[in-house]
Amino acid sequence: MKGFFIFSILTVLFSAPPIDPWIDHSMAAQMVIEIPVLILLGWLSGSKVAPSLTIPWSAGTLVLCVGLVSFWMIPRSLDLAVSQPMVDLLMHFCLWVAGFGFAASLPRLGVITQTAIGIYGVAMWATFALVLSQTAAQICAWFSLEQQKFAGESMLWFAGLFLVFHLVNSIRLLVRPADPLVE
Repeated sequence: MKGFFIFSILTVLFSAPPIDPWIDHSMAAQMVIEIPVLILLGWLSGSKVAPSLTIPWSAGTLVLCVGLVSFWMIPRSLDLAVSQPMVDLLMHFCLWVAGFGFAASLPRLGVITQTAIGIYGVAMWATFALVLSQTAAQICAWFSLEQQKFAGESMLWFAGLFLVFHLVNSIRLLVRPADPLVE
């Protein structure tokens, strides 16, 4: 429980001034720092407390988490979060919940599901990065075209890092010894 509180407090600190207003002025900072860090903090919180909860984490939890992350990557959702403080707090909470849900559900769903979600996540991230970096029109009303292109290019670099992390994690999952049968 101690780890849960530590990572939850870090989430609150990350979502408060001066960090959050600084991040909100840059689309690249939002896409490359804010979204991954909030999901990671939720993951770390969930990994500390979820195994002890008796809630039946399932594929439904996983679908909810993917939906939450996907919704906040929509440019108009991002615009709304930047322009309205309450929506920004909602975004932070939703991304934290998504990370918590991933930590609670993915380990229970097996190697194939974990690998598929990782592939989907990297593909979704890279696709959105390509759209941002290659589109000649401004997608987000709040950010300039230059910020949009820089955010897309930054996301492409991080997509490569995510891909390497995912491959290492997938190999780790595939080579780990099978759980012994409980009789």
